[in-house]
Amino acid sequence: MRALFVLLGGLFAVTASAQPTITGTVTDAAGVSVSFANVAVLNTQQGTATDEAGRFALDLAPGPYQLRVSAVGYATRIVPVEAPASDLRLILRAADTALDDVVVTAERDEARLLDAPIAVTSIPAREVEDARVWTVGDLNGRVPSYLYQESGVGFQALQSIRGIQVFSENPAVVTYVDGVNGVDILAGGFALTDIERIEVLRGPQTTLFGRNALGGVVNIVTRRPTDAIAGFAEASAGNLGLQRYAAGVRGPIARGELFGGASVLYQRRDGYFDNDTTGTFAPIPTAAGAEVGEEQALYGNATLRWLPSEQFDATLNLKAQLESSDASAFFVGATSEEIAMETPDALNLARVGSHERDILNGTLALTYTAPAVAVTSTSTVQRIGLKFEDIDSGGIFDSFADGERGGRNVQTVLSQEVRATTAGRDAPVEATVGIFGFLQTAQEPTTNLTFRTGDDSFAIFRNEADNAGFAAYGQATVGLVDWLDLTLGLRFDYERREATFNGFGDAVLEGGVETVARPDTTVDGSYSALSPKVALSYAVSEAASVYASYTRGFRAGGVNAQRFAPGVDASVTFDPEYSDNIEVGAKGRFNDRLSANVAAFLISWTDLQFFNLVGPFTFARENVGDARSMGVEVEVSALPVDGLRLDAALSLLDTEYEDFVLVRSDPETFEDVETVVSGNRLANAPGRTLYGAAQYRVPVASGVAVFARAEVRNVGGYFTDIQNDLRQDDYTILDGRIGVEAGRFEAAFWVENLTDERVLVYGSPDTSFNRRSLAGPPRTLGVTLRARY
Repeated sequence: MRALFVLLGGLFAVTASAQPTITGTVTDAAGVSVSFANVAVLNTQQGTATDEAGRFALDLAPGPYQLRVSAVGYATRIVPVEAPASDLRLILRAADTALDDVVVTAERDEARLLDAPIAVTSIPAREVEDARVWTVGDLNGRVPSYLYQESGVGFQALQSIRGIQVFSENPAVVTYVDGVNGVDILAGGFALTDIERIEVLRGPQTTLFGRNALGGVVNIVTRRPTDAIAGFAEASAGNLGLQRYAAGVRGPIARGELFGGASVLYQRRDGYFDNDTTGTFAPIPTAAGAEVGEEQALYGNATLRWLPSEQFDATLNLKAQLESSDASAFFVGATSEEIAMETPDALNLARVGSHERDILNGTLALTYTAPAVAVTSTSTVQRIGLKFEDIDSGGIFDSFADGERGGRNVQTVLSQEVRATTAGRDAPVEATVGIFGFLQTAQEPTTNLTFRTGDDSFAIFRNEADNAGFAAYGQATVGLVDWLDLTLGLRFDYERREATFNGFGDAVLEGGVETVARPDTTVDGSYSALSPKVALSYAVSEAASVYASYTRGFRAGGVNAQRFAPGVDASVTFDPEYSDNIEVGAKGRFNDRLSANVAAFLISWTDLQFFNLVGPFTFARENVGDARSMGVEVEVSALPVDGLRLDAALSLLDTEYEDFVLVRSDPETFEDVETVVSGNRLANAPGRTLYGAAQYRVPVASGVAVFARAEVRNVGGYFTDIQNDLRQDDYTILDGRIGVEAGRFEAAFWVENLTDERVLVYGSPDTSFNRRSLAGPPRTLGVTLRARY
């Protein structure tokens, strides 16, 4: 296949010299040339950088294109052009005097935010740096209808969009990092550095993004190497022992043909929990007074890009992260929210555990661009390893793999996607069609472990998954009349899932010797899902649009890795759950100084999966009920005067469980007990989120400026559990940043959570049998030094 692409690329390269050329100059508003500006052609693999005189040239076939022009210190512009064209003058305005033209890939191709009939928040690189978005958790309260929680570590996180969420290995909000789908919750927690943009697509996005995009998609895009040489170095330090160091470089290896880039990051932070062993069962001496929550991580990202011709692009990307803790907060917590809030810096553990996770993402993307269509093949591999020991969470747990307590559980995901699109081409219909497949082998961490039953005796639990899936999808947009577009899409998914597992007492570990009393059991199941999409978009003008859409999402079904005793009424398999979203919205941009987006939606969430107690000591996932979510979201950005930027975001959400009655086995009497959940608010669904930010930059000398930034994030009260019994009250977080810029250097002092507001970062999703809560970090402050080149 690779040889075929190279051959085709070579054939088209022969004719490239006959194509018309686009030439031009990039200047600032005063007519001064802008050197080393990036000029990229949207939805193609072509791009270049301006020379020292601001000149550029592109070889393109005849037709319409959109150029994305960007440079450090200037607002990004999207400029429509018609090839051939010569002596273009493209003017960039200073970033303090104009808003960026925002590019999104919300529909799997590059487009202006204004043209995408989807509610999407796009955070470009400059804002990622200004707001110190170091993890996905930093989006909490910033993005409308978005909530983030985690069980002590980033790879056990819950993301909620519009109230659609679940704490499970199959998330309800899917995260993509440079085209790699985070199939499992374990894939979360990547450190963020050298980011091009972060997009949060709100509402179901299954048609183009696939499984688990039930509530939405978080799409993270890192910077790619081009002909322009660029790099950065950054160092941060703060209280709680915070250290963060990052550096990167990218540019041409063989100008115009081969490009490379790499970045690396190291970060660490001390724990902020003090452990007290009083009242715990069989504590060990070293646990008393221990500091819990310490973690360190090393991250690396490398990209190699080859352009043998104007038509062919091959990009290889590797990402790796290793993180570890000798005093882990993985799955720990207080036994009630009252304890967590009254003593937010205290834990009560008999043992202080450790964990280590490694993750490797590899992607090979091959794109061939013909005059009428572009074909992209994306091959990915993801490997995740996790081991842990002495985790105190209602008992003492260790990972178990290959006969070893504390062994490394491994998950591997292979995927292949082939996509063809006419987007960006001069065609009457813009269409995308594709196929996708994946293979997953996994050892889920919470069911591949040992449970301590004595000084040197342990019960062993095993659960190995072998899953595969296939999908075919298509989406087309056609212009009905001038300025009115109709989009139709459909996706078909099929998955087969298999689990091999044991039950309690089937295997034990004593004195380091494993004894198996009963062989493992294997069960399997399969399911399919259809995900349609319909949207109407009306362009009121070049700077404003309105849309209405219907989309459907699904979260994967599966099999219950559980043996059922005779008489237990439960199924080996459980079905997917679905969300149907009706949405209307409007987007506008005015005089490069003001932009506004608004959306209203109604979601019907059906066949909710829930981990239910179906018999004595027997849990199984079942499809148990429905839910509704409706709301309004508003985002506004403004530059009222030069140097002052204002951003605001608001969401108002109304949610309710419907036709939801839990029938559970009472753990004492073993009789069925009904719990009515209908009428309760959705868990982890704040009725309001409000975000505001103001940043002011003032030049004080030639090439020198000072700046100040203030942020407020207000989150309305919500329940973490379906019973609506464990509540996080309204809270407000204040952040600030002040600093100085001198050319390509920057120094800043910052504070996060200025008023030291303590909030729950985790609360039990089901409080029927236990409740566990974990408080978030205290006030954090520090300094950051950054250099760009």
